[in-house]
Amino acid sequence: MVMLVTEFLEKIYAGKKRKNGEPATAHFYGVRDILVEAGVHEEYILKAALLHDILEDTELNAGYLALKFGDKIGKLVEILSKNSDWNTSYCKMKSSMDEIEGSWEDYPEAVVIKMADRLHNLYTIDGFNTAKQEEYIQETEDLLIPVFERIYESKNFSHFKTVIEKLLAKLKAEVAHIQKSLLSKAAL
Repeated sequence: MVMLVTEFLEKIYAGKKRKNGEPATAHFYGVRDILVEAGVHEEYILKAALLHDILEDTELNAGYLALKFGDKIGKLVEILSKNSDWNTSYCKMKSSMDEIEGSWEDYPEAVVIKMADRLHNLYTIDGFNTAKQEEYIQETEDLLIPVFERIYESKNFSHFKTVIEKLLAKLKAEVAHIQKSLLSKAAL
């Protein structure tokens, strides 16, 4: 029996919640939907987007995902997964972004998935306390956006250039919106 990615996700994440109280799977569907809205329709990319956190959240490995869902999906999820050897969230994210930037020419799909992932996390940032929100925004501005901008400005053509442009604009707008909201809260 062939198990669909969505069935697999629902089984793996059954009963698990995000910090904002939503089912854990809501994030994966949200990331997928952001990609579709931005113009991504390749099935393997959307499947990888649904699975992007699974290596960090479970004991599964990329080899297992490759066997179950295909080599390209396994490799994309592996690229998107933070290295657990690092002991701080900053180091894990820095390492992850270095991996994405180093492999973007071969795997531009990882870039757009990471952008949609961060954008969805920003859309649902209300699950974090104010200090964590500020830290998350700072990380987005200092680590992620510069990498995404360098990739966008690269002279190497990628058919994802328009998608990257759309997602980068949305990321910047959402960061500005959250910063304005945090300033309003601090003024009260």
